[in-house]
Amino acid sequence: MILETARLRLRPFVEADIPAYAAIRADPEVMRHMPGGMARAAMAAEDAARLVPDFANDWPRFGYGPWALEDRATGALLGHGGLRALPDHGNETEILYMLARAAWGRGIASEVAAAARDLAFGSLGLASVVGYAAPANLASRRVLEKTGLAFVGEVVIFGIVTRRYVLDRA
Repeated sequence: MILETARLRLRPFVEADIPAYAAIRADPEVMRHMPGGMARAAMAAEDAARLVPDFANDWPRFGYGPWALEDRATGALLGHGGLRALPDHGNETEILYMLARAAWGRGIASEVAAAARDLAFGSLGLASVVGYAAPANLASRRVLEKTGLAFVGEVVIFGIVTRRYVLDRA
């Protein structure tokens, strides 16, 4: 499934994305609030080599998955985002996003989160979506709130303390 927003082409990941995705994950600032934190940036190449096929395999398994976020103007990979099934966490579906630092502060995460929400409640017919943000990640928290998700409490998931947000289908 490929979608386009005002500035982005949202598409499934392909193997050719691994080097660009690894470069994004190699930035310690990008990884600051992700599981494993800044130290995880040192494992960017192996993480990208594992995650890109995992993300791609979600599509046939669940009918959706994280998108590769491609800048429509330049074709550059900007990160990942979209929907991720969490079968090990109550079969929830998470709205997620991670962007290259060069894409921060431009509203791109909000654009992706809104597209994911609309897909979840539109053609996918999901009953609810969740989002998780590190307590110190104010930008990510604002994206989830702007997308309509409501804060419901702090939880430990993916090995870190996060703020949990939920949006039920209206």
